[in-house]
Amino acid sequence: MSFSIGGNPVKGVVVSTIESGKAIAEQVVTQQIKDVLNDPAKNTRTMQQPSGLSTFLDIKV
Repeated sequence: MSFSIGGNPVKGVVVSTIESGKAIAEQVVTQQIKDVLNDPAKNTRTMQQPSGLSTFLDIKV
């Protein structure tokens, strides 16, 4: 994926794309971990909110 010119490593486009994607993924995961540690009840509140579909499918028995 990379090659050397005169002993100096030169990275290809594919390698740099993979490295930047990996860095972005690490940032996203780190941010999600921080969110959970700072507010553990956030996920529960999100799950308890009614969805728009529930009001659309409001069936009375």
